[in-house]
Amino acid sequence: MGLVCSEALGERAAGIGIRYLEMARRLPAMGFEVVLVSPWRSGQRPERGCGRFEVRRFDSAPLPELLAGCDVAVTQGQLANNVLHELPHLPTAVDLYDPFLIENLTHFDTLGLDPYRNDHRTWVHQLSRGDFFLCSSPEQRAYYLGFLTALGRVNPHRYRDDPEYSGLIVEAPFGVPEPLPDYRPLLPSRAPGERRLLFGGLYDWYDPEPLLEAFASLSHPAARLLFVRQPPGAGAPQRLLADVEARSRRQGSDRIGFLEWVPFERRYDLLRDVDALAACHRPGLETDLSLRTRFVDALAVGCPVLTTEGGTVPRLLREWDAGLVVPCGDVAGLRAGLAELVAGGPEVEARARRGREHALTTFSWERSLAPLVTFLESPRVDSTKEEFAFRPETAAPADDLGFRLRRWFRRHLAGA
Repeated sequence: MGLVCSEALGERAAGIGIRYLEMARRLPAMGFEVVLVSPWRSGQRPERGCGRFEVRRFDSAPLPELLAGCDVAVTQGQLANNVLHELPHLPTAVDLYDPFLIENLTHFDTLGLDPYRNDHRTWVHQLSRGDFFLCSSPEQRAYYLGFLTALGRVNPHRYRDDPEYSGLIVEAPFGVPEPLPDYRPLLPSRAPGERRLLFGGLYDWYDPEPLLEAFASLSHPAARLLFVRQPPGAGAPQRLLADVEARSRRQGSDRIGFLEWVPFERRYDLLRDVDALAACHRPGLETDLSLRTRFVDALAVGCPVLTTEGGTVPRLLREWDAGLVVPCGDVAGLRAGLAELVAGGPEVEARARRGREHALTTFSWERSLAPLVTFLESPRVDSTKEEFAFRPETAAPADDLGFRLRRWFRRHLAGA
């Protein structure tokens, strides 16, 4: 089988890259010969696990050659377009874990309408031509089933044999290993009385302002709030992080810190080196469809968590009584939550313990991959897509004149 990942992999891999490396490591133990295809970063390869699967660089040969001998493919992102176009008869599972069309709506003011046009065409193509689909949560599954219905993939012939459509789209969330890697301290030793709160990477759909306001009024003098920069070469705009860094420099505060991206093998060490994970987001569709991977990792190591409402993780935190959830933009609620986490105590520890127990069970890789394994054991092309599926044209207006002028000046200034 072939795993085709659009994200450049290596030790600085982020969420999707980590997901594919973890799948490549685990599927061989479940009886599959695995080829992992990716545009690997120059000079970087995974440090461990290559003995269990074969690694091929995406640009080293035509895709049909790279997947020669594979009887099924699992793919995501833009490279899924290549798989579906160049290997139309290969049974293909399309991984929709990352709802990038919705994420990229956040960047409209910066990037204009081109990402939307590309992403919408991509989803129309992939959801009309894929044979099987992966998503992260019940929230995502309901959303994608609506999209699949609009494209004719939810149809009478499929309904007759599969009324729940469990053979079309399944939940396969990000997993956690059991046992977890041994702990190796990553951050420098603490100053006396220091308490560390981790926000993590700051993307433009997050909402740091209420948390920063709440943190500024926190009475604990040795508390620090830590953000993480993107890995080198990552392309997503980080306007909010740049704003927070600039403000921190102006204020000369040492209570706000910025870390370089942590190699993916050490992410659990970072979470064990802090006292809590605290991150909040804006209300909106991106939040509703999100499964915040950082919270899954934090729960697995027993790190206390604080977040705002919306999406899968806050729902689970409430169901499990495993963390603090406050309304979006509620500064007073965030302040109280931060104070509780900094103070620690039996109730904070009890919530973290419940979170760890639930996360290790709910998000084990074996459980997360089980629905995919069922498809891989008997891969098939969905014959109903030829009978019912269609691909509507993507419509979008031209970018307005002001944006086009700003883009022209940016390009010419960059080339000056």
